[in-house]
Amino acid sequence: MIFKKSILFFGAFALMSWNAMAQSDVPVEIMKGKRTYLKKTMILPQSSSYWKIEQNQAVSGVPLRMKGKLYEKGLGVHAPSNLIYKLPPKAHYFYVVPGGDDAHHGKISMSIKVDNVEVFSSGVFDSQSQKYMPKLHAIDVSGATFLTLIVDDIGDKGGDHADWGEAFFVEGKKEFKPKNPELAKKFFEEDDSDLEGKKVYLVKELATTVDSYWKVLNNEGIEGGRISIEGRKYEKGIGLHAPSKLVFPIEANYKTFVVTPGANDSNGGLIRMRIQVDGNEVFNSGPIRRSNQEPQRLQIDVKGKKELTLLVDEEDGDRGGDHASWANAYFLIDDGSK
Repeated sequence: MIFKKSILFFGAFALMSWNAMAQSDVPVEIMKGKRTYLKKTMILPQSSSYWKIEQNQAVSGVPLRMKGKLYEKGLGVHAPSNLIYKLPPKAHYFYVVPGGDDAHHGKISMSIKVDNVEVFSSGVFDSQSQKYMPKLHAIDVSGATFLTLIVDDIGDKGGDHADWGEAFFVEGKKEFKPKNPELAKKFFEEDDSDLEGKKVYLVKELATTVDSYWKVLNNEGIEGGRISIEGRKYEKGIGLHAPSKLVFPIEANYKTFVVTPGANDSNGGLIRMRIQVDGNEVFNSGPIRRSNQEPQRLQIDVKGKKELTLLVDEEDGDRGGDHASWANAYFLIDDGSK
């Protein structure tokens, strides 16, 4: 399961670009497979809601509408609301557009938990907020049992109308699942002081293969200067230009690979970042650009593995400005090693 407040995409997914879902110029990727839309009749008895729960309409009885966009399917609720669902046994992903209904005029926050672990949080927003824009989120629920949709009222219940737009599970075929997803875990925090042990930071000189459209820089973004992703600066890492391929040997005493992948702040194109361990894909960002990404630190188990491959693909046939960074990338050495 991917502990993530937003999306992870994988190459086996089908492209989709519904007007109701596309909040940017980057197409939404949805896994192929059987869809099961959420229904209020599926809610478990321990659920609760301040007012009624509406199917395919807002809690006020009007069509679901967020920031002027209509949604044909979904749930309308009033905060505080705590809806608990049992996952379909073969569900791999849950897709949803969370947001305040256009009739909303209070202050709320929305969150999602999978087996009681928070995987999405909107933060606090009000009806006039431009900081939070509803968009499609894909959440890995493989192997999980329960999904919880939460809307908090932030102390005032007046007009706290919220929508869970286009909410559905996908039960995909085996060939459409990510390879070895259990190797990749996501973490909310960027501070790696919690990861004890000696670190071997990646530099291009350690790679057995260095293939890039342009130069490859140690501890700098491709344009020079510090690596910067969504305004956050990183002292270490590798900056490069898509398409690129870096291959690193995994030594016997390496146990974990840690990295924050992302489109650098100098990026002006559309890219995809992928990680392979012994040829098996363990991370796929989907199409991203600097203005549409949610970078987070990855921790990947590499103990007993032989080879790490870092790939950046250009996604739209135009390599202009396809700047990417593997920020704060390092191997952790096994605790028993000197």
